[in-house]
This record gives sequence, structure tokens and C-alpha cells, in this order.
Amino acid sequence: MTKLLSAALLFVIVTALPAEAWGGPLSCRFKDFKMSGVDTIRIEEDMLIINRELEIPLEKSRVRCGHFGRQTRLDGSALGYQVVLKTCSSDAKLEGHLIDAVNAIAADLVCNSI
Repeated sequence: MTKLLSAALLFVIVTALPAEAWGGPLSCRFKDFKMSGVDTIRIEEDMLIINRELEIPLEKSRVRCGHFGRQTRLDGSALGYQVVLKTCSSDAKLEGHLIDAVNAIAADLVCNSI
């Protein structure tokens, strides 16, 4: 009986973790190259917020990521910016690109929970 209860508890914990991991705001930073004019990037709910002013709505989908299976992908475009982020890594980070279409510049992003 205790094995059944512990298995049920473990199942509840494992299924609840992914929802909590992306439930709060995420802080993003540039990996190598910093895009001029962009000081802060955050993800709150279904929006990417640049410099606390520009809001880009994000759509969530599932994509295949090799041996990681199906993972989360967030993408959106508005106000001259395009963003594509995926969780195709072993350490539960969102990684991807921010593209400034007006100035034809792209930069790599990494987003972690705050």
C-alpha cells in the first residue's frame, strides 16, 4: 500500500513540475552578442516584454527535439521584432533567437526563471 501511495505522489510531483517551471516570469539575457537598444527582456504569461515597454504576443506549440522528445516552443512577431524560443536542452532553459527585422540584426537568447 505504501508503494502505491509513494508512486502516486511521485506521479503528481512529476506532472506538476513542468507547469510550475514556466508558470512564473522568466528573465532573458543575450548569449554572446548584445542587441543595441535592448536593455531588458522578460517573458510574462504569453508575452515577451522588451525594455518594459514593447510587448510581443507569444504562441506556444510543441516541436520535436531529437532525443529530448516533444518540447515547448514559443514564437511571435510584432513591432519589428521576431522571437523563437525552444526548451530543447537538458537544463530546462528556453533558448532561441531575437530578430530585429528593421535593422536586420539577430541575437541568441537564454531565458531562465527569475
